[in-house]
Amino acid sequence: MKLSSRMVSTSRYPVMIGEEALEQLRKHLTRCRKLKSKLFILTDANTQRFCLPKLITRIPELEEVTMLSIDSGEEVKSLRTAEYLWKELGSQQADRSSLLINLGGGVVTDLGGFVASSFHRGIETVHIPTSLIGQIDAAIGGKTGVNMDVLKNQVGSFWAPKGVYVWPGFLETLPRDQVRSGLAEVAKTALIRDEQFWRWLSRKPVHKILEIPFSDHFWKELLLNTIRIKLEIVRHDPFERNQRKLLNFGHTIGHAIESLALRRETPVLHGDAVAAGMACESFLSVQRTGLDPLQLEAINGWIQQGFGKLPLLQEDESVRMDMMQHDKKNRQQEIRFTLLSRIGQGKINQVCSPDQIRDAFGKYYNL
Repeated sequence: MKLSSRMVSTSRYPVMIGEEALEQLRKHLTRCRKLKSKLFILTDANTQRFCLPKLITRIPELEEVTMLSIDSGEEVKSLRTAEYLWKELGSQQADRSSLLINLGGGVVTDLGGFVASSFHRGIETVHIPTSLIGQIDAAIGGKTGVNMDVLKNQVGSFWAPKGVYVWPGFLETLPRDQVRSGLAEVAKTALIRDEQFWRWLSRKPVHKILEIPFSDHFWKELLLNTIRIKLEIVRHDPFERNQRKLLNFGHTIGHAIESLALRRETPVLHGDAVAAGMACESFLSVQRTGLDPLQLEAINGWIQQGFGKLPLLQEDESVRMDMMQHDKKNRQQEIRFTLLSRIGQGKINQVCSPDQIRDAFGKYYNL
């Protein structure tokens, strides 16, 4: 896949994007081998099988690095897995000058970042995201976390990596539904900040986007624009005190949907849950922040065509509402949302009543 390399500067670490990203990573690791006591690489079962061989082909020196591996899936993003990895690092003589390399999607970068932030009160880490969600969202911004019981990201930290290396070639290893899942996060990013980007994205239905080869210029533009927007937001609000909350559009309801599915051991893809969350929160946006109904129709038409409709049950509303109460952005027991006043303009800290939320669910059931 031929994409030119791009570096997006942040105040704390570089994000390398493109064909040459792995060459830049190789140079970084060459320096680390001289300075670090030991290097570790964390994979899950899928990235160990499909991505690690590609990475070692590009950076043969990684064959000498100590490997750590976990199972795949959201279920492993837990304190139990974190404890297992802390013990593994300890048994392999990791110390404060060690480096942890996270090769994987959102689960691996969230979990690996959390493990690195807390082992010996913090060791350095770099992210090599392999999924679309990882490349545009999870690996960028310095958030780490694990789930507690089935509640998403209840325990975590802000821990900036020393670098993020985005090589689009890894996308070729993904099942189609995982790429589709990532497109929900792309849409979210466009909807909260960049109307022109949304128009460009939504000109193509999701199934047509999935037919575009990853070598096509389309994917370079998609990655660069999505990462650019996230970095602009994170740079001004690294600790989610204000405008970084924009990135949570679709996630207050989406995380509740995802958590309930995990509790019932019928997990749904993160992107599918976020797509349903964006649809519901777009209905809320008409009520609370004045989103034009014509824009609502455009948003939910694209979402429904690309992601379908999750089989949400009305009898589960009270459970979902209870899970939304645990959202980290809530204050004084109010459920707070990021909503849209128009496409490209998100509004944070929007308090919605239980009746308004139930009404939004009702509209979703009837899509």
